[in-house]
Order: sequence, then C-alpha cells, then structure tokens
Amino acid sequence: MKIALTGTPGTGKTTISNVLKDEFGLKVVDLNKVISAFQYYIGWDDNRNCGVVDLEALRAHPFEDGLVIEGHISHHLSVERVIVLRTNPAVLRGRLQEKGFSENKIRENIEAEILDIILIEALGLHGNNVYEVDSTGGLRTTAQLVWEITQGYTLERFVVGRYDWTSYLNDS
Repeated sequence: MKIALTGTPGTGKTTISNVLKDEFGLKVVDLNKVISAFQYYIGWDDNRNCGVVDLEALRAHPFEDGLVIEGHISHHLSVERVIVLRTNPAVLRGRLQEKGFSENKIRENIEAEILDIILIEALGLHGNNVYEVDSTGGLRTTAQLVWEITQGYTLERFVVGRYDWTSYLNDS
C-alpha cells in the first residue's frame, strides 16, 4: 500500500514524516527529493521562484509498495490512501514566517489552506480514500493519528469536512 501525506506548506508534513520513520518504523519518501534527484521538472515559475513539476513523469516513477509519500503534491500520485494535514491559519502563518517565506507566499499558502485547495484536489482524485487530520496542536500527537490512518484504524474519525477555516479569510 502507498499512502500520500499531503497538505499546504507548513502543516507539518516533514516533521510528522520524521516521527513516522523514527518512532513508528514506517518507510517514508520525501517527494521533493525524488523530484530533485530525477529532475522531474518542465520549467521554472518566476513568480513562485520554484520549479514546475512534470506530473506525468512523476506519476510514472516506480514507487515501491509500503511507502508513505510525503509532499504537498503527493496526492497527485497513484496511492491507496491520502492523508491531508490541516492547520489553523493563524498557526500556519507563524510556521511559514519561521521558515522565512515572503509575505506574498505566506498569504498564498494561507488562502490555499482556508479554501481547502489541497483537500479538494485530493477528493477529486481519490474520493473516499482521503482523510483529514488537524496538525495545529502537537506534531507528535498528530503523527500518532497519521500512523493510525496508515494502519487502517478508526478511519471514520478522520472523514473530511471537519475543519472550516473560512472565518480567517479576511485575516489572510
């Protein structure tokens, strides 16, 4: 089974992935490292100052079974489950500021989180195999919840639609 761990930048994907590897013994692959190593790019986005990923080439990559694939576009891959991390926009702003994101990039990512962009994409691609976890609180607690999903435990606890950040829209 392959599982995508996705979410807006700053929701804790990398931190949670490290806990999944170190404490739960799961095999996790950093999708950004795969993209970089195999040069899965079709161009450069000057506005965002980043490479444009060749999704077709990435989808053809031979990912092995038994992986958690971590990255904010991992939901575009052929996987059996998708876990979307969600974070309160006020907390997300602080995390993105700590990462040194520009104000424009912070605003863009907060708006994407408020509008459920990644969640909606994941649902369109994977339907009922999408699960949502709030990573606003402790990331170790969140890692435990993510691990439960990877094991198929109490999946009904993580059905989508439980988080509504639209009240933050004017603050973004």
